[in-house]
Amino acid sequence: MPSDLFSGIAILSFVVLLLIFLLSRLQQPYFIAYILSGILLGPGVLNIIHSPEVVGQLGEAGIVLLMFSIGTEVDIRHLSRNFLRPLFIAMVQVLLSFLCLYAIGSHIGWSRNIVLLLSFIISLSSSAIVFQYLERTGEIKSQLGSITCGVLLMQDILVVPMILVLHFLTGSSASSLDLVKVCFGGAFIILFLWAALRKKLFRIPMRREIVADHDLQVFIGFAICFGMAWFSAWLGLSPAFGAFTAGMVIGQDKATKWLGKSVVPFRVFFMSFFFLAIGLQLEVLFFATNFGTILLITVVVLLINSIINSGLFRLTGNNWRDSIYGGALLSQIGEFSFVLVTLAASLGLVGSYTYQITLAVITCTMLFSTLWLTVIQKMIYRLALEKN
Repeated sequence: MPSDLFSGIAILSFVVLLLIFLLSRLQQPYFIAYILSGILLGPGVLNIIHSPEVVGQLGEAGIVLLMFSIGTEVDIRHLSRNFLRPLFIAMVQVLLSFLCLYAIGSHIGWSRNIVLLLSFIISLSSSAIVFQYLERTGEIKSQLGSITCGVLLMQDILVVPMILVLHFLTGSSASSLDLVKVCFGGAFIILFLWAALRKKLFRIPMRREIVADHDLQVFIGFAICFGMAWFSAWLGLSPAFGAFTAGMVIGQDKATKWLGKSVVPFRVFFMSFFFLAIGLQLEVLFFATNFGTILLITVVVLLINSIINSGLFRLTGNNWRDSIYGGALLSQIGEFSFVLVTLAASLGLVGSYTYQITLAVITCTMLFSTLWLTVIQKMIYRLALEKN
């Protein structure tokens, strides 16, 4: 008899393939198929996959590999020259999100803790979705693409202080050692990145031999990617931030371009588990019962994020077309928001209802992100025609 592992992988593969074929005809991104697969195979429908925690851990590896691969494609020199703009956008976005939600929450009766948590959650966009979209459209090295990548990177860094604030709200604040490690870690990685680019510190020995050996390429890529991710996590920072930094460093040397490409198949496989875990955590009955509320909040979040980010892109010197487009790119809620809401639930900051509503809204903003981008692009096109 086949084991449960083989049966699960076989069923998962067939379900994902079927959904991918359907979505490809509708010109939709594949991550939607992964989320829908999680919903179908989870406890609420077919009840085939029973361990969302394990699936989620595999998914984290996929996010790390994605950030590593994308890092190899980013023009770090252009990003470094425009460092302040992404930092300004990311930080002011959190502040404006808080003010918007505070205005809404004061009428509904939300506590300040809930307002602060939700402002953190909606201010984080999806690196996985946006990076893949920019990579697919060939815009990742454009001026707008570089600024957008910079904003996403700043958001990933801001996740760490957000986590510390959530602990502080419950009285379980981080120790002084943790705070020192985070500050030291951030400064060290930035200095390392500067030195590696300016002084050409990074060199892989035996590069000619490695180019002809695919097995060595894969494990060298894994060692650099996960080694830097582990080091970043040990310093109290995001593992994805460490992997992204490693990718940027090696991506500047044309002789090591194969490193990013060698991990692409593994990236696709493991990242599918991340989105699969999202679908597994959704309670289908709850989603159906509260569909109207979830849909309304989803549209409001997409609208708020688009307006805030468009205004900030325009304020930092971009034209209106790029600003509106950039705002739409960053309109969805990201994967690190799942980390925040799960942590908030474990700390007792939110109850089951708020947790499930937030989980469903995050998922819906991801599912609707491509449709939202299409609507915004058509609006930009019409405005351009009317102007001409």
